[in-house]
Amino acid sequence: MNAPRECPRCGSAEAGSFCAQCGAPLAGRAGCPACGASLGQDALYCTECGRQVGARPPKPRSARVPWITSALALAAFSIMIAVLVQRGSVDRVGEMTMTGGLPGETASGGGMPSMEELARMTPREQGDRLFERVMREHEGGNFERAAFFIDMALQAYDAVPASGVDADLHFHVGLLRLLTADSTEAREGAEAILSEDPDHLLGLLLASRAAEFAGGAEAAEEFRGRMRATVDEAGGIPDRAEYDAHRTLIESALDPDAEEGDGGS
Repeated sequence: MNAPRECPRCGSAEAGSFCAQCGAPLAGRAGCPACGASLGQDALYCTECGRQVGARPPKPRSARVPWITSALALAAFSIMIAVLVQRGSVDRVGEMTMTGGLPGETASGGGMPSMEELARMTPREQGDRLFERVMREHEGGNFERAAFFIDMALQAYDAVPASGVDADLHFHVGLLRLLTADSTEAREGAEAILSEDPDHLLGLLLASRAAEFAGGAEAAEEFRGRMRATVDEAGGIPDRAEYDAHRTLIESALDPDAEEGDGGS
């Protein structure tokens, strides 16, 4: 029996021609057992017939640490988002909840989603749900809590693919931007909506809010005037899903005696 030797690859004490731990050759390499072709010192496969003649050493546990850490971090983030959204849950509002019903509309449906439901949501659905939460907190005067959820909502909307971006999303993002005192981004959102449909009520409404926030009262009233003209020509607010979800805001803007807010509700 051959005396034990130290494996040149993994350092274990072995006897024989190959290391039992990693498969490395311990002495001069014999020929391929299948075809007899000569083999390189560290060959894992025969270059002539393809037979496996060695084995890769197992990866150390340390090599798996980055993957494990990333998985744990992702799981922790998902749980954190779900807990924060669920905290202080209130009834959902609006017939089109997933596109952002606002306070003051008819309540419908259950409470905020469970962690399992949130995990199954798309970025758009997460953004819409967080948008609702921001609007509710702001409407209730909980401005710090509203600000807490704004960044998460904007990040969710940023993750929506271009094919999923529509007028309703631009409107949501615009209102969130106004809550952060960013009327420029809100105006750009309005312009994106109006570039597709010059008479879109949400685009005109967002443009009026952004203009008023920036001190342009005359421009804001001009946009609201265009809203009234569009509604008058249609014989009422058109039957569109995004209009139904924000009917309270639209009706308020159409009322010449109503005072426009700062973009938050």
